[in-house]
Formats: sequence, structure tokens, C-alpha cells
Amino acid sequence: MKKIGFSIFPGWKEIKEEQIKLMKIARDYGFSEIFMGIGPGTHWKTPVREAFEIAKELLRGADDYYAFLDINPEILKELNSSPRDLSKFKEAGFKGVRADYGFKKEEIVEMSRQLIVELNPMLVTREELEYITRNADPERVKAIHNYYPVIYSGISREIFHEKNRLLKEKGIEIGAFISTPMFNLRTTLEILRFIEPFDSANYLFKYVDRVLIGDPIPKEEWLIQVQEVARLEGNVVRIKVYREDVIEYLTKNKFRVEDEDREYAIVAITDQQFPLNCKCYTKIFRNSVALRGRDIWIFTRDLDVAPFNLIGEIDDINLEIMKLLRGKLINFRLKEK
Repeated sequence: MKKIGFSIFPGWKEIKEEQIKLMKIARDYGFSEIFMGIGPGTHWKTPVREAFEIAKELLRGADDYYAFLDINPEILKELNSSPRDLSKFKEAGFKGVRADYGFKKEEIVEMSRQLIVELNPMLVTREELEYITRNADPERVKAIHNYYPVIYSGISREIFHEKNRLLKEKGIEIGAFISTPMFNLRTTLEILRFIEPFDSANYLFKYVDRVLIGDPIPKEEWLIQVQEVARLEGNVVRIKVYREDVIEYLTKNKFRVEDEDREYAIVAITDQQFPLNCKCYTKIFRNSVALRGRDIWIFTRDLDVAPFNLIGEIDDINLEIMKLLRGKLINFRLKEK
């Protein structure tokens, strides 16, 4: 089951009212998780103790959310807490803690006996994970990746997949963050930093169980985009289309992405024949979408002149999604020009 969430930063007092509003409306769009960061951040310098008091205030009436917060030894010390005593967080209304850095595997197990513990995939080793999964209740251990506000600091797909494989071997539920066009900051994967929330979530859900919006106070339209992805029952690829006479054909039919690994294109086929079967010789460019008979061709590199009807184009992230769906049925959805 796909789960979606958002981030709240109690110490950013200038946007407190907007964050309260977000917590009220997000549940209407199916959001069920809240990540909270109470340490000093880029846009605020609120002390941890004050931020924690604001967090407690924000969580009143939010029992239906799974709320968890980032902790490290410094934050625990500031709040007179320890891995053996997380009672303050539980009393405040938190249901989980994210063990960021500075914790031993034994301390993570101890914390899991009090609250759900979110592991940091970048820090936990295979040996530590073996110990944790042997000694902790598996229902009380999850994992969520970092977000990386500085441009070019987000992790690569290769590292992301490597860390996820390790967690999936143990059946651990995984989460990751996406940014929004307002900030383009708090993303897990660098390739998703400047991508719309719909496409970011659509890509991430191919690999993780939970997608959280990392940037604060997302617009309602972005909540709706993430909700739409969470509710998708099939596979969707978004493309830009420049011919109105092909829109119904593209959006009303299902297509199967061929397994064949062509070096220059990905082909999606359907049983329905498009009535206009004319072709013209045209220059083929990378990311172009073309119609040939009943087939949709999406080109992965530039080619010479060839007999196709060019009907639109696909962006890089949807091209990557398309590559992940070889052998599967998909629906095309139109993307604004």
C-alpha cells in the first residue's frame, strides 16, 4: 500500500500558521505521515527545546497521523532524554523517531521497544541491520532516506538502489523525500530536485513504499498530484502531445511496453488500430514520441530521417519511468505543454 506524507518544521515560526493549515487539509488528500525536524535549520535558528514545545502544540488533534521526528544524541541531551527513555516524545504525540546519526545498534533496538524507529539507510551497515532485525520487533522498524537541500548533494540512483536492496532483503518499509517547485531543496534523489511532484512520486513509488514531501507548506495542487499517484492502480507515463487528433487514442487505450531492448527506442503497442495511418519522413530526435501504425515509439537517442508521425515528446524522468515498465501495461497521461 502506498503511503504519503509531508514535513513540518516547528522551529520555522514565520510559517507556523501555514503549517497548521497544511496539517488540517492534507488528511483530506490521503496523507497519513508527518516528518518533523526540530533542530536548527537553514531558515530558522529556534532552539531545540522551544521547537519541541511548538511541535507538541502542533500535534494536538493530530492523532490520526503517523508523526515521527529526527533525533540524534545532541537533541536527546538537549531534551533530557536518552535511547532508554523516549517518554517525552511519546507523551508529545510522536509515534516514531528517526535515528539519524550517533546511535549504536543496541540503542536502536532499545528505542524500538518504546516507539517505531526509522533507520537512516545511509548509515546502517549490513551487520548492524542483521543485529537490529534479529533483536527488534520487525513491525517497529522502518527506514527513510535523508533529504539533501544543497544542489548536487542528493544521492545517485545507484546508491539509492544499493541501499534499498539491503533493506528490502529484510522486509523493511522504505520511505524517501521529494521537493516542490517552491523550494527545490529537500529531495532524496538529485535527479528529482527540479521535477514536478507527480513525476517525482511516480518514479519513487517504483522503489519505495512511502513518499514524503520534504519542502514545507506545499501548495494544494502539489498535494493533489501526490495523492493521484498514491491512488494509481496501474502504470502511468506522462507525455506532451501536440496533435489533438491522437489524444483520445493515447488516453483511452492501454499499451504494453515491449520487452525487446532496442538501442534507440522504447515501443508501446496496443490491439487498437489508429485510424490515421499516414507516415511522413521526418528527423527523429531524442525524447520524441511518434506514432507508427498502432505502436507508440519513444526514442532514446537522435536518429536520421525515418517514416514516422511525430506527435509529441517525453521528458527525461518519464523516459526513465518508461524504461522501468518493460513488459508491463501502461496508460499515457497528458502533460501540459
